[in-house]
Amino acid sequence: MISKIIEAITSEHALEKYSDRNRLLGEAVPYIGEPRLSASDPGKVFLRINPLSSHGELLEFKNEDVLFAENVETVADKEGGIFQIVKIWVRIGSIGLKLEPFSVQDYSNVLDSVFDVLADKK
Repeated sequence: MISKIIEAITSEHALEKYSDRNRLLGEAVPYIGEPRLSASDPGKVFLRINPLSSHGELLEFKNEDVLFAENVETVADKEGGIFQIVKIWVRIGSIGLKLEPFSVQDYSNVLDSVFDVLADKK
């Protein structure tokens, strides 16, 4: 069964059928995770690399750069939520974005003292 996300990725272009795995390995890089379509741009897909982790990486790719996609498994979390894990093969040379959350803090005072100490040693 093809998941809805794979259908959405392929709505604008057909994925090629790869019978030769070596050819696919030469043209694309695989990423495995939980996919989501971008709400603001239907031409992009997000892939959460480790969806069961609180620190999972989030990657963004253009749908047109996805050469092949396949279902890997369906996973349930401890709260009973079910989500699909897929493997997408992204064209070598395409541009992806790694989105990483961080806590905004002001460390300027801490860094100033370190730089002052280093400058005094010279």
